[in-house]
Amino acid sequence: MDTTVSNAFRAAVDGDAIAGALAIVGPAATGKTTALIARARRFAADLEGTARVAVFTPSDAGVRSLRERFADDAHPNDARIACMPFGAFALEIVIAARAPGAPNPHAIDEADASMLFERAGASLFALEWAEFVADEIDPEITGLRSPERFSAAAFRLIRKLRGALISPERFRTACLQGAAKFYAHAPNLAHPDLLRETQQKYRDSLRVTPEELARQQQREIDLGKILARLYEQYVATIVGCGSLTAIDAVYEATMLLRAEPARATALRAAWPAVLVDDAQDANAGQLGLLEAIYGTTLANVTLAGDAAQSTRGFAAGGRGEGAFAAATRTIALGDVPRLAPAIARIARIGAGDAVAARESAPPDARDDVVVYRATSQRDETTFVASEVARLVAGGTAPERIAVIVRTLSCAHGFIDALLAREIPVDIGGAASLFAYPAVLDALAALWPVVDPFRHDFLLRALEAPWLALADASIATLCGDAAEPQPLLFALEGDDVDEARAGRWDRRRDLRLGRNVTRGDVDLDLPDETRARLVAYREARERWVAASRTHALGDLARLILDETVGATRTATARGRFEHALVARLLEDIDAFAARDPLATLADYLERAERVANAEADLLQIAPNARDAVSVIDVEHAKGRHFDAVFVVDLRAGAWPRYYVPDAFLFSPAWGMLPKDNVGDATAARTAKFTYVMFRNKIRETYNAEERRAFYVAATRAQGRLFLSASGRPTRGVSAPEILAEIERAT
Repeated sequence: MDTTVSNAFRAAVDGDAIAGALAIVGPAATGKTTALIARARRFAADLEGTARVAVFTPSDAGVRSLRERFADDAHPNDARIACMPFGAFALEIVIAARAPGAPNPHAIDEADASMLFERAGASLFALEWAEFVADEIDPEITGLRSPERFSAAAFRLIRKLRGALISPERFRTACLQGAAKFYAHAPNLAHPDLLRETQQKYRDSLRVTPEELARQQQREIDLGKILARLYEQYVATIVGCGSLTAIDAVYEATMLLRAEPARATALRAAWPAVLVDDAQDANAGQLGLLEAIYGTTLANVTLAGDAAQSTRGFAAGGRGEGAFAAATRTIALGDVPRLAPAIARIARIGAGDAVAARESAPPDARDDVVVYRATSQRDETTFVASEVARLVAGGTAPERIAVIVRTLSCAHGFIDALLAREIPVDIGGAASLFAYPAVLDALAALWPVVDPFRHDFLLRALEAPWLALADASIATLCGDAAEPQPLLFALEGDDVDEARAGRWDRRRDLRLGRNVTRGDVDLDLPDETRARLVAYREARERWVAASRTHALGDLARLILDETVGATRTATARGRFEHALVARLLEDIDAFAARDPLATLADYLERAERVANAEADLLQIAPNARDAVSVIDVEHAKGRHFDAVFVVDLRAGAWPRYYVPDAFLFSPAWGMLPKDNVGDATAARTAKFTYVMFRNKIRETYNAEERRAFYVAATRAQGRLFLSASGRPTRGVSAPEILAEIERAT
């Protein structure tokens, strides 16, 4: 480390608290987090009484990474340091301010909030609002023809509004002002630059008459009214009963502190110093919470980060780079040799910084970076798994290797290829836990205890390793007995009006469950199969009895230990699947903690709804430290590895194609409905086409995707592997990052 860097690092650690924010900035791997931790410990050493130091990061993944850093190098002063998410800190503020008799604030996750929101808006999708009945709002609204998609888009918008500290009233006003701004003084929709930058298929949206613009304006105003009403319902029915997501908790705490400055004063005394890592990803709500406590100058707040690693602008409204610009003092940590020059150069190329990449071009770059263009996705997964196996065989510890994907949903092929080579794997990222076969097998073990007539799960249980029935046996269980024994008593609901029902017998819809639980076709099964089924039937009856006496978590463990756990192997795949089931049990425990009276049926119904939720509402946290990490970009931040594989670098996957929602919102422009409805003359609205061009939204999105690549590439401290499958594209809608790197190298 050179003298300049050493002096800057010492200043970042030893500098006193100042009247405004201190920003510690620098490229990847320059020691920002190390300086932040050391600075937090120095502040903690000077504290008196019960005061503590708070350390935040904008994401839960960042908090886990930071806690690991603290734990890896424990220090006596750590007892006075609280490393936590913004949401948890804000929730404590809201709980402390709860009025007597008010609902007890409690945390819920985004997936639960989305389901509650869908219920709250059910009357809209049934067109039951009085405004529809009175013809005050035209039901022909952008996106409303697909209620589920409309609900999901509306919920995403409300999350961003809450994260930006925009209230329903302010949102409604912005919608009206934005409509007036555009339609009262319509811009030149025939401008050559606008026509040139607009795709041919959308240019007809710019050929509009005054009458058409007036029609679109009215539709836009109606859309704003609907979304404002939904927003109000969200606040009244979800937040009003005390159910707070992390975003909601930050919003409510910020508004509370703005209204009651005395609480902010008390918090400043209790938390005299605050430090924020990865501050470039902080959104307006998180920064607003800090401003409500420490003032607009953020006195005694330290912000560490790198604007080149800002990747949460579209997903969470991150705008922390603005806080860096407004900091009272900035300490820049310069380049250090922790990154190989070749890796730093490739990262800059991928980020679009071609000038800096050329200036830093090293002569011996080939050994540090490997670029592979696969013929197919299977070829790419084979290459990655083979290279990882070679590294492990050469002495690299599995935990020092990472496979980084843009989204974890694209990683299944890489996971399977690694497990097939007996390489331990751990995962982390935004994805549904219920997308993995091992978790579905676990649910298949639980569902028949609650409802044996859920035949989709019952069939999976019959095929699972703990029963492993042959197809012929399952076919027999799905049929009628060859010589059925007449029942002494007809079961309730068995009577069928054959004349009215024709050839259909509703008992056929239940016969698999009946044959499994009652044994009607046992005599038609082979002896070994019959023995397995009888043992399973007895176990199920025992589990049903246990459901009356056992707590939810204990019941789930009892069932899974005798089914999934009994067939687990000591292979890499067996350990991976065991880790997934452990995550499922943690989720069950968390569900039971939120609702102590919940039953197994309640959890399974919730799991079924969550499985269909948007992937970005769900998170899978890493839980192993002796395995290859297969992670997305957000879970890679703050971590470094000897070898990193950045995979699936084809256009459309990384960078992802920009697919805007049915409507967008801009504080300056109001609502931006994408699709025309009713008597439209074009597929797109004129306003959407214009603002997409004016604000360069697609270009901004692609720039964020490039920054995500920069984050991934700079996680490598030794070797960097880049791969994609298929032939390169022209990169019209999204840049082909790997093709750019291939040309540059």
